[in-house]
Amino acid sequence: MINKSLSKMTTLTTTALLPEIEEELSFEMNSSFTTLAVQDTIYKGEGNANIAIALPHERRVIRFRKSLPGEVSPDGGKTRAHREVWYARNVVSCFLGSYAQIPEIIRYDAADIAKLSDAIRPHRPEKRRHKIIADTYATKFPDYTFLDLRLEEDQTVFRSRSTFCVEIKPKQGYLQKAEQRFPGCPYCLNQYAKLRKGDIVARSNYCPFELFSGVEARMKAAVKELLNSPQNNLRIFKDGTVVYNQESSPNDLEDVLNEWFRNATTTTSSGRIRRSNVDEFCNLICAALTRPFAQEQLDELSAACYPCNLPLSANQDPTFCADPDAIARAERCLRLAGKICNFDGDELPRNSVLERIWNMQRLSYVNTNYIYGIYSDFASLLNDDTIYSDLMELRNETHASTVFRALPGKVTNAVIQKEEDIKEINSETLLESTVARGYDDNSNENHNNASPECILSTNVQRIVANGYFASQTEISANLDSRRLFHGSLHNQSTNDEQKTNMQIIAKHLSTLRMYLLFATARDCSILMTFRELHPENLSKVLVENTIKLSEQLYFLSSVRVSDLDPKSVHSIKKHRQRDLDIFDSVISLAKDFSKSIDDCQRSDASNNTV
Repeated sequence: MINKSLSKMTTLTTTALLPEIEEELSFEMNSSFTTLAVQDTIYKGEGNANIAIALPHERRVIRFRKSLPGEVSPDGGKTRAHREVWYARNVVSCFLGSYAQIPEIIRYDAADIAKLSDAIRPHRPEKRRHKIIADTYATKFPDYTFLDLRLEEDQTVFRSRSTFCVEIKPKQGYLQKAEQRFPGCPYCLNQYAKLRKGDIVARSNYCPFELFSGVEARMKAAVKELLNSPQNNLRIFKDGTVVYNQESSPNDLEDVLNEWFRNATTTTSSGRIRRSNVDEFCNLICAALTRPFAQEQLDELSAACYPCNLPLSANQDPTFCADPDAIARAERCLRLAGKICNFDGDELPRNSVLERIWNMQRLSYVNTNYIYGIYSDFASLLNDDTIYSDLMELRNETHASTVFRALPGKVTNAVIQKEEDIKEINSETLLESTVARGYDDNSNENHNNASPECILSTNVQRIVANGYFASQTEISANLDSRRLFHGSLHNQSTNDEQKTNMQIIAKHLSTLRMYLLFATARDCSILMTFRELHPENLSKVLVENTIKLSEQLYFLSSVRVSDLDPKSVHSIKKHRQRDLDIFDSVISLAKDFSKSIDDCQRSDASNNTV
C-alpha cells in the first residue's frame, strides 16, 4: 500500500498560472501566490515521465515532470507546461470531451523543489530514482480517485463513507486489418519481450482487444485477467490511497473487495450462492466503461478520417516484417500455445469512455514502420518544438481559428475556407503553389458539394479530424519545415525541387503528429470512481452517474481519463526498439519451440528404433 504522508515541515511557495485562452488559441496568464505545506501532501506514485503528488485537503494532484540530471529544461519547463495545457484543451478534449480535464499551471521555487524531492525520495521505487524533478513548472489536476465535489454535495445519500477508484491502462485496442494477419496484438506480444528481459515473472492473459471488443462476456473476462495480473495496468484506490496493485497479494484483493461489496447479498431467495465479489467488481467496471458519462455529443467521426496524404504503404505494411518462414514459425508457436488474439468485436456504446479512446486511436493510427522511416531520416533535425510549437503559434494567423474549430466534435461549426482565402494567409509562403494544386493531381475540384467526411480527400480543405494536423502545415507561412533544412531558403531562389522537398516535410510533420496522438491514446489511463448509495435515496442523485448492480447495490460514479500529455517526438525511437524487442522475443520463442519439437521427434525415433 502507498500511504506516503511526508513528514518534513517544509513550505513551498508557488505561483499559480491560470491559463485564460481567447478563442482557444492563446495563453493569458494571471499570477497569484499560494503556499503548500509538504506535511499535508502524499506521494501518489510515478510513471516513466511524471511524479504525482496529492493534496488531500484540496483533492488535487500535482504532476511534476521528471528528467535525467543532464536534461533540465532551460526555461524550467514553462514551454512544456503550456504545451500540455494547450494540447489538452485544443486536441485531446475534442476526442474525449468531459472525460479529459484541463489542468492548471503552477510554478515552484527551485529550492523548494529540492526540499520536496528529498522528502519523497524514500517513497520512490528504486528503479525510478535515476530521474529527478528539475522543472519548476508543473501541472495541477483534480484528484480523480475521488468523486467530483458537485456529486458529493449531499452526504446523506451515501451508504458508505469510503470512495473506491479503479485505474486501468487499457493499452492499444486498434489495429488495421493488414496487421491482424499476425495472431497476436502488440500488448500480448510484448509480454514475451518483458518475460525475456526479466521485467515480469509470468505473462498476463489480459488482452486489450477483449476489453475493447464491446462483447460483455469478453470484457468481463479481460477485467478479471487484470485483477489476476495487474502489472502496470490496474490499481485500486480507497479514499485516494492505493490498496491493490502489482505488488499486492491475492489476500489484499480479497480484503478490498470484501469491504467494497459488503452489502452485496450472498444468497438468492432460493438459497443459491450469488455472484462472487470478483464478479460484482467486473460487472461494475464494465458498466462504467460502457456507460456514456460524457454528456456532450461529439459529431460522428468517419472511418475515412485517416491521414489522407499518406502512401498506401504507410498503413498496409505490417509492423512486424521479417523472413516469411520465421513469421510462420512464430504464428504456429503462438497458435499452439493458445495465445491468439481475437480482433473481432461489436460496436462500443457511443460516447462511452472506451468508444472515445478507441476512436482516438483509430483516427490517428499510422503504422510504426512508416513512422520510424520518417523519424530516422530527420531525427537529428527534429525536436518537440518542431512538432508542436508552430501549432500554438497559429493563433497569430488570420484563419487559424477556422482550423482549430474544425477538430472532431466541432466540425458542424467549421467554416470551410475557399482556396483563395487560404492563400491570403501569406502570399509569399513557400507552400503557396502546393496549396493551390494539392498533393493529389486527381483532386476533386467541386469542394463545395463535399460532405464533412469527404473533405478529407480534397487536399485544400483538410480541416476535419486529422485536418488539424495536415492542413495547418500546408497553409502556415511559418511552417517549421524551414528549420529542417541546412542553410536558409529564400523565396526568390526556391526552385521546384526545393518546393517538392518542403511538401514532403509538411506531409511528414503532420504524419508524425498523428502518430504521437495515437501514442497518447494508447498509453492513457482510465480512472473510474465509485461510492455506494442508499437505495432509497436514488431520486436525489444524478441518474446518469448511477450504476445499479442489484436492487440493493447502487453506486454513484464518475469516469475520467489521465496521462494525456503530448508525446515527445523522440519517443518514436523507444517505440521502435520495443517493437524490435517484441519481434526478437517471439522469434526466439518460435526457435525454442521448434527445437523442443525436434528433440521430441528424435527421442521418439530413438525409442521406436530400440
